[in-house]
Amino acid sequence: MTFLLVGLGASVGAFLRNELTSLSQKIKIDFPVITLLINIFGALVLGLFTAHINAGGLLLFLGTGFCGGFTTYGTLNMELSQLWFQRRFFRCFLYFALTYIIGILGFVIGIHL
Repeated sequence: MTFLLVGLGASVGAFLRNELTSLSQKIKIDFPVITLLINIFGALVLGLFTAHINAGGLLLFLGTGFCGGFTTYGTLNMELSQLWFQRRFFRCFLYFALTYIIGILGFVIGIHL
């Protein structure tokens, strides 16, 4: 049963991330802002879920599943690598720092909301 909850949540999260990413491709921004915002929002929501949901199954569905499928470590690393190989070191470092610093802050804020 656990794998069904996590899998269903992950598929919903991944679908939503894909839709947001598809919409963002129409906007020409020279920075991976959509992935950054998705990961920060996902961290904030995960903090909320972690602090306020006591039901194990619901937390597996929303926290592990949805937030795990919605946020993306793979895309983050691909985009960081692209910036690095394009020798855009400042943007690479900025993206890295913003993702982790604001992501951790988002999680902590989510817990306290």
